Amino acid sequence: MWCASISHLYWPPQLWCCRSFALWRLKLKNMLSWVVLFGAALGATAAATAQGIVSTDAGAVRGIDGGDVDRFLGLPYAQAPVGALRWREPLPAIPWQTVRNAQQPAPACYQAPPAPFGPYSDEFLNGADVSEDCLYLNVWRPHHASGRLPVYVFIHGGGFNSGSGNVPIYDGTAMAKRGIVVVTINYRLGVFGFLAHPDLTRESEHRVSGNYGLLDQIAALQWVRDNIAAFGGDPARVVIGGQSAGAVSVNNLIVSPLAKGLFRGAIAQSGAGIGIDASPLATAEQLGLTIAQQLGAASLAKLRTLPAADLLTAASKASAPRGGKFAMVTLPLAPNVDGYVLPADASDPAQPAASPVPLLTGFNSDEYGLFGAPTDKASFEEMVRERYGAFADRFLALYPHATDAEALASTALIGRDRSMSSLVLWAAQRTRTAGQTIFTYLFDHPYPAGRSGKGFGAFHTAEVPYVMGTLSTQQKQFSARDREVSTAMQAHWLAFIKTANPALSGQHWAPAGMAPVVMGLGDTVGRRDAVSTPERFAAFRDFVAAGGKLSLF
Repeated sequence: MWCASISHLYWPPQLWCCRSFALWRLKLKNMLSWVVLFGAALGATAAATAQGIVSTDAGAVRGIDGGDVDRFLGLPYAQAPVGALRWREPLPAIPWQTVRNAQQPAPACYQAPPAPFGPYSDEFLNGADVSEDCLYLNVWRPHHASGRLPVYVFIHGGGFNSGSGNVPIYDGTAMAKRGIVVVTINYRLGVFGFLAHPDLTRESEHRVSGNYGLLDQIAALQWVRDNIAAFGGDPARVVIGGQSAGAVSVNNLIVSPLAKGLFRGAIAQSGAGIGIDASPLATAEQLGLTIAQQLGAASLAKLRTLPAADLLTAASKASAPRGGKFAMVTLPLAPNVDGYVLPADASDPAQPAASPVPLLTGFNSDEYGLFGAPTDKASFEEMVRERYGAFADRFLALYPHATDAEALASTALIGRDRSMSSLVLWAAQRTRTAGQTIFTYLFDHPYPAGRSGKGFGAFHTAEVPYVMGTLSTQQKQFSARDREVSTAMQAHWLAFIKTANPALSGQHWAPAGMAPVVMGLGDTVGRRDAVSTPERFAAFRDFVAAGGKLSLF
């Protein structure tokens, strides 16, 4: 009976009856073999589950097995900067005892709701909840990676006032599939990340204030150094990257002595030479005083108890843009030169670099019009005279504007030439100053038009989905050509992350020198002139030599 019941469970019907001892021995042998195999399978399952749990310095975390790629979302790298910790240096995360679920993204750092404009549809915008409790990061790794893989830490843009590591175009899955570990981070933004104030400076051990968002980035890199090996990454092969404000952050981290030794390479997409200066600490403190006065807060204790929404409103009023109609973009609530976190303005390539690592940097061909641009001959001339002063007549002679159509074309051209001239001159000076190896590029593949049907070309941020391999949105129709460009862009970035050189097999990508030549990426591939004509580059070079400032916007 016992034999029959067991055989019924595990053998086909024709073997249910045990009529001879020999047959029973055969059945028992088969059953024991099955038990061994079943136990081995259970062991393998348990091992696979264990592999999905990773131990960090603060405790164990369980991620998501996504097939080719494992994801670990919402990992805390520092304590929540709330209450008494508002406007203080980040502290290590508080340890936990049980296995922490790392399967959902954490809130974005506190910011205003996203406001779509121009080419920026949902895939470019933060859609997560916001909170001051936001110092978290995400990790993507090849499935159950166990080797020492290169690590790419990406810092989001957003003018130091918006964005998060959870924005859809930053998803690290596609890059991780190609053999690296990808990390995206949150860092404090706006008034929460960059408020300087004389009282904050006085209470600081280092007599500084305002660079909390930058300190968050450094704390995240320290977390990577201490924990990434548990995810299959190599802490000695970390490359940092970022776009827009993330690129400014990358340049700041290169200059900051506090970040020395935390990365071996850097990527700044839109980019080095962006032309957005860091203010002196004293200037940042004055803005902080203005914000506090608007709020009627006479003490830090009062400021630290105010609702986040009130702080955001007051900061928005106090830091509203000022200047002429075509003035260069400024970022009042952003990193400041405090002599400790940031000893010098990274926008000045003559300043020393604490980490003169290899750098990949460049711009897109159609970034100029993000914040408005001339659309007729009269406004074009007004813009040139406001921007270039005594050099205005020289520039007006070089860029045709006899008709509105000519002026519109010249607006695009002078904007591109301005940013590329800034890039070339910045890279040449930094190479002389720090001996830094710098690879420069110009990306010119247009991003598909949205539902409005209006295209914006290779606009600011358009290259990011191609680099990250995130060409997946219901609002855009991507072609085979888009996917070819994405594959090529990923290949260049992966080559740089792995070897410190973005050149592909059989390709020569010379580091930046004095000549205004860059690598073309996107549709115009290969070495190309950075500026449309030598005469135009000479005009920008002479303008800078006379004390003029160039910028992306």
